[in-house]
Amino acid sequence: MEKKGTRLDKGNSFYSGETVYFVTKHMKEEILSPLFSSQSINCVAINIDTDQFGTFSGEIERKASVRETLRRKIQAGATTVKPGARLFLASEGSFGPDPFLPLMQRDLESLLLWDRQLEIEIYAEYLCHQPIHAEVRLGPRDDFNKFLTDIRFPDHGVMVHPENCRDPIFKGLTTQHAVAQAMLDCLIVSTTGRVVLATDLRANYNQTRREAIRQAGYNLIKKLNTLCPECGVPGFAITHGVPGLPCASCRQPTQSAVQVVLECVKCHYVEERPRPDGVTSLNPEECEFCNP
Repeated sequence: MEKKGTRLDKGNSFYSGETVYFVTKHMKEEILSPLFSSQSINCVAINIDTDQFGTFSGEIERKASVRETLRRKIQAGATTVKPGARLFLASEGSFGPDPFLPLMQRDLESLLLWDRQLEIEIYAEYLCHQPIHAEVRLGPRDDFNKFLTDIRFPDHGVMVHPENCRDPIFKGLTTQHAVAQAMLDCLIVSTTGRVVLATDLRANYNQTRREAIRQAGYNLIKKLNTLCPECGVPGFAITHGVPGLPCASCRQPTQSAVQVVLECVKCHYVEERPRPDGVTSLNPEECEFCNP
């Protein structure tokens, strides 16, 4: 279901009639294909073992940055599966503590579209402040049902492994029986007498993450439909803000953005525009002068 404020206008886009090849392993094409279809763009999955670039379960560490990981996924698809195709797409999720609220988790979902013909990258993201991301350590007599309720099981799958290692590890568990059996198998080999139950963060087992990817998709489509006024290439978007928004009380210029800067991904034409949200002053409670 579309969230309020995320409706897309149907019709042709810059890439109308093209096919974008989505490098994915976990059925993310089911999330984004309808968005591309609304713009007359075909979205086709190409199955690449993206686990080689890092796994949420920890067996393989992600060694590169998010942007570089997206590029590596795209290159894997562009060189081995569709060497002659024009458009490629990759997705990457990053979970971690919120820098402003360390006790809260957040999920940053990132998308990168690469146009081989124009030699451009168009990046979009969405930050989810309420991801379903949790784990618990349990012994043989502990009840796991409260944990399953807390993570909204089975809309969010479960992984199980011994507390002291990740071998064996059971993923994609969506029934209580499967969870119980996995716990039993892991308890047999656990040297601490406990096992770890954690949410499976892969997109095909985490409904909240799927919605965050969909929101990132809306942001990407908007960028594809925003053409550079100088060269006509898509992806003309905000890159940063210009500080100076005045406080509504003291009228001093603050660090909050008074304008935004848009830049072309191809010719690097730049424009400064007013804030898109129409805000012209800062609440005094947020002012560094009124509340130093």
